[in-house]
Order: sequence, then C-alpha cells, then structure tokens
Amino acid sequence: MQTQDRPQAPPQQQAHVRPLGFGESPSGLAIFCNRAKTNTWYTLSPDSQPEELPYPALTGYLQSIEFIKGEYRGKPKTKLRFKMMAHRPCTLEAGSESIFTKGFLSAIASLTPDHLRHPITIEAIPADEEKVLFCAVWLMGQKVFQAWDDQTNWREIARKAKDNVAQLQSG
Repeated sequence: MQTQDRPQAPPQQQAHVRPLGFGESPSGLAIFCNRAKTNTWYTLSPDSQPEELPYPALTGYLQSIEFIKGEYRGKPKTKLRFKMMAHRPCTLEAGSESIFTKGFLSAIASLTPDHLRHPITIEAIPADEEKVLFCAVWLMGQKVFQAWDDQTNWREIARKAKDNVAQLQSG
C-alpha cells in the first residue's frame, strides 16, 4: 500500500493529535507566571484558587506575544501574554516588568524566526527571594541566554521578540 506525501502545515498550525480514551480538556490552559500565591507558576481551580503546576517546564510552539493593559487595585497595569501550542493551547501571563518577562523577552528576541519553528521549552525557576520568578528558555536542548541590565532598551527587545513571532505567521 502506497501513501501520498501531503504538504504539512507549519508545526504551530498543526492540530494536536489526542490519544483515544480519557484525557485532559482540550480547551486552553491559562498559566500565571508569578509567585504571588505559589512557589512557581500556577493555574486557577474552578473556584478561582491557585493550583501550582507540578512541572517547572512547558515545551511547545510559540504562537503569539502581546501586551495587555488592565487595572489592578485602581492603578493601570500592563501584562505580557504569550500563547503556546503544547499538549493543549496554553496562554501564559506575567507582569510586563517582571524578571520572568525580562528573561523570556530577551531570549526570544535573541532567536530568529527559523529557530522559533522548533518547539521551545519555557522553564519557571524560583529565586531565593520570596516573590521572584526567573524564566529560562531552551531550544533544542540548549539554554538560550541573553544578558541584560538596567540599561537594556525593553521596548526594542519587546518589538524584536514580537517581530520574530509575527514572522512565523506570515512565512
């Protein structure tokens, strides 16, 4: 029996193939990347209580990066939101000026759109300090590291990271 070769969609556009039988919900999973209520990152239970994720790393295809404006305790607040296709669609959210966001954006900005056609691993690493959460990005088994400091132009880094992901959708 012969099979025809069919062109494949880019990985970030492929539907996740689910095994038969019981499993997790295929709906999106919201992940909050901060230590306000847990040791690393967490989701919310049906009654809106934080539930720490049992694993420190998520591997999938980066699909989008955006900044959303909102309000927290009556003050304007901006959050980083990025989407990944992993075992199910995942939306991750962190404060726009958090250490987690800076680590994520600096790593993604240092990659090329071609790199991002491969799955990446996002790792949540708790710091010794009570509320600090670091983000490590891994690509093909290698940790992506890009140094940054107080002089880093975060608008430029964010623009470059967003452009890298946007080029995935157009190319």
